[in-house]
Amino acid sequence: MQPIEHPKSLMEVTAEKIRFAIVAGELPLGSKLSEQRLADMLGVSRSPVRDALAALQTEGLVRISPKRGSFVFTPDLGVVDELCEHRMILETAALRLGIGRNHEGLMTQMEKSCRAMEAAIDANDPHGYTLADHQFHNAIFEAAANRTLTKSYNLTISPLKALRTHLFTIMTENTDRSLSEHHLVIEATCRKDVDLAVSHLADHIGHLAEAFRAKLSSEQINDAMQAERQS
Repeated sequence: MQPIEHPKSLMEVTAEKIRFAIVAGELPLGSKLSEQRLADMLGVSRSPVRDALAALQTEGLVRISPKRGSFVFTPDLGVVDELCEHRMILETAALRLGIGRNHEGLMTQMEKSCRAMEAAIDANDPHGYTLADHQFHNAIFEAAANRTLTKSYNLTISPLKALRTHLFTIMTENTDRSLSEHHLVIEATCRKDVDLAVSHLADHIGHLAEAFRAKLSSEQINDAMQAERQS
């Protein structure tokens, strides 16, 4: 007998909608979240919105202050480093499994995602690029076919997905470098060179933290120069 799948609660559906809006950049990092406004937008009462925000706080996507309200998270360098390290451990393990368990399916989805990334670059569509980027990495976990690994990934990866969107759409991170790194992973995966594929993937994941650190430094310099000009 197969277990019965229970329908999702209103809170779960509400959390999914808000999570997607944060990851897609519709709700910018650091922005204030109004329970009433979200409830009006989603056509629900404030109760499921309140519960959804509490759930998203456990994922690291939302920060709730009793006196100030709820906000989309603001990245912290230390947290970003830890999240990238966590992601690297999970995703490289999934890639090893995926190459062995479903090589053909993995290759098909990776190549499809890369074509979508290339089309997004040609169309100057950073949101389209980030969506295809998410699909590329999700394909690795689909091929791994390990539900526990995938669940752990999904529960912790949302802040990094939101950060990737922020880098590509707000901070205009170099998508050409990102695309070339994806191609390196594909080439090694195609040859079933597991160690090389894992090495390329680890380098790619590590560059996310490096890119964020570089962009922060650049912004801090620009802010300092602007403050000096205004003084």
